Amino acid sequence: MGLLLSACFSEQALAVLTLTPLVNTSRRLTLQVGSSQFGTVNSVTFNVTTDKTSPNNTPIQGVPSATAATAATTPANGILIKLTSEIPFALVNVWQNVKLTVDSSVGLACISGTGCGSTIIPFSTISWVSYNRGSYDINDGSFTDGSTQTLFWVGSLNAGLQLENTLVFTYANSTIYPAGQYTGRVTYTATLP
Repeated sequence: MGLLLSACFSEQALAVLTLTPLVNTSRRLTLQVGSSQFGTVNSVTFNVTTDKTSPNNTPIQGVPSATAATAATTPANGILIKLTSEIPFALVNVWQNVKLTVDSSVGLACISGTGCGSTIIPFSTISWVSYNRGSYDINDGSFTDGSTQTLFWVGSLNAGLQLENTLVFTYANSTIYPAGQYTGRVTYTATLP
């Protein structure tokens, strides 16, 4: 599952964790990022206008594309991340590890012809905040520019789980980059080894 983030130059997450009952099937793991339509890459846009740059460099909250925001989220402008695992009866008392990672190693590259040349903005300039946290959540954080950043990990016996977070992304806007349009993609991966 991917999430396309873009910035144009000229926070907040809500989570719920639910343990699901055992099932009489093979192990299953599902991950939804943004739209529930399979294969959809959702985007978030950060519009950095001149009044938000030096000397006052104001952080910019991202706005999801229409396909990403098909379901209303709380708070507004969120991207839903939903992770569900199902554990069969046959694996009772077997330790199950569920892990969610993100790859943000490539950065936001200047779109050719928009005036910013070969500039790349690191994904570490983008963060999120988590609200109403319980025992298991995606915590507050920012992308690390790494290929296997762990966002969530839990080990469990005898049960599956359902994790739902709504992430609202914020661009730090602490460095002035050349005016233009930038685009990049982060990729989320869920594993149940």
